[in-house]
Order: sequence, then C-alpha cells, then structure tokens
Amino acid sequence: MEEHFNENYVESEKFPKSTFKGKIVNLQMSIFQKPGVYKVTVTGDLTIHGVTKNITEPAEIEITGSGVNARSKFVVTPEEYNIEIPSVVREKIAKEITVSADVKMTPMGISFISL
Repeated sequence: MEEHFNENYVESEKFPKSTFKGKIVNLQMSIFQKPGVYKVTVTGDLTIHGVTKNITEPAEIEITGSGVNARSKFVVTPEEYNIEIPSVVREKIAKEITVSADVKMTPMGISFISL
C-alpha cells in the first residue's frame, strides 16, 4: 500500500526525494558530556512533492558511547504538499502522514601512514 501511495500520489518518479533542512533550536552543548536521551526542538524546511513548508517539531537526541542518534516524527497532510488523492479512494487513505527521521552519527576514524 505504501509503494502504491508513493508511486501514484506522491509521484516518486517525478519527486524522488524529500528533504528536511533545519536546526536544533534549544541545543545545550552540555548534553554531549553524558550519555542519555535528551528532548529538543527542530525547526526548518520540509520539502515533499516539490512543496516546501517551514515546520517546528519535537525531537530527541541520544548520546551513546559510539555516537549520536537523532530522531523526530513530522505529521503532515497530503493537501499541505499538493498531493492529490482521488475522491474514489480518499476515505481509504490516511488523512495524516507520519514522516520519520532517524539519523545516526558516528565519529570518523583517523589512520596514519608511516613512511
């Protein structure tokens, strides 16, 4: 069903990517000193189906021994992003779409070459 929705309504071939470009608005640098899960807020531009909207949503950052993970969910409606759902199937399609973002960041290693 998700594949059918993406191909026919989101028009994945015409709009193959959705993007979020934003920032964390209440980031406290001290969270990077201690492992744990921290609540933050993200704000920025979410682009879906060629339409860009500014959003502000809650998110969380998890500090672990191996890196940093960030997660957020954005709830949008097809109408906000000019995604047309035919009236014949409109009642069978969710009125809201949940967009999940899950980012995993790990430190890059440094290697030295001996000459």
